[in-house]
Amino acid sequence: MLIDMTHTITPDIPVYPGTPAPCLSPACTFTKDGFRETLLTFSSHTGTHMDAPAHLLPEGRTLDDMPMSQFSGRATVLDVSGEGPVITEAFLQSNYEAIHTADYILFYTGWEDRWGREDFLADAFPVPDEAAAKYLVSRGLKGVGTDAVSIDRLGDKRLPIHHILMKDSVLILENLCLKKVRGRKDFLFFALPMKFQNTDGAPVRAFAELREAFEAERRRR
Repeated sequence: MLIDMTHTITPDIPVYPGTPAPCLSPACTFTKDGFRETLLTFSSHTGTHMDAPAHLLPEGRTLDDMPMSQFSGRATVLDVSGEGPVITEAFLQSNYEAIHTADYILFYTGWEDRWGREDFLADAFPVPDEAAAKYLVSRGLKGVGTDAVSIDRLGDKRLPIHHILMKDSVLILENLCLKKVRGRKDFLFFALPMKFQNTDGAPVRAFAELREAFEAERRRR
């Protein structure tokens, strides 16, 4: 069974402060042209998206330069909705069994429920502190994700968590839909970014493959 973990891009979705809102306008119409095309205008960090190291690091790698294997792997969703504003190294260590086999660690903060509302950008969602970010790097992960707008505090323009992760080529995913996989461990995760030249970040189609659900359905048939 496949579970979509991606928000739909519309003109009124929330965006990171300072990022332009997306625009979807008719380029061709059935009436005028006999077919329909849509002109898409949006930032590379719009909607459910992936940050490449090149987003912040001048010599950082771009997504179009990475192998496809970097964009999929085993994932675990950690429910941090009750942890307060800071995800600590101690909390991560207490979830060692769930983390040590994962390629991707995804944080369910509960902010997905606020999507489309003004309080989605309230700067109170749980984020890792620097010690926790370094611990995540030490696990050799491919990526770290969140259902919130950022893996850093919005008010911290240094973006320390981004820098810690990106210096070790750990990909960052933001604005994920995690409610349907809340608390799940060791499932197959895919986050396929749009490919364009010098990709500093890109919208992704993120989804989970739950093989035990597929096998159960197959047996019922």
